[in-house]
Amino acid sequence: MDADWATLLWEAAGSLPAERLAATAEALTGAGRGEDGRRFLRQGVVRPAEEIGRAVLALDAQARHRELRALLDACVRVRTPEQTARTAAPDPRRLVPLLLAAARDVSDERHWDLLHALRVAGFAA
Repeated sequence: MDADWATLLWEAAGSLPAERLAATAEALTGAGRGEDGRRFLRQGVVRPAEEIGRAVLALDAQARHRELRALLDACVRVRTPEQTARTAAPDPRRLVPLLLAAARDVSDERHWDLLHALRVAGFAA
């Protein structure tokens, strides 16, 4: 059953709309499956960076800030700084500050690495 559960989580993480990832992960955590919720987010943020950026914008527009922070946290932790920087492409003015705040919450080193990657990508911070 564990293998089936892991496969189900993997398939769901890849097929759900990106803005639903954090809500689903939160539901798993609320059901006592915190590690599954974290794994679900990690698996879900491997989709194209711009798709994650658009999902963050949608969550922000809906004032779903807790889910937004969970999605950005997973993105910053799983992706390289260069990959994470591409997440800002849909709306750098709005996304750069959110990405940098998430990176700062992870570590000072991650914050500086992302700041550098954003500058190299042309997204002034």
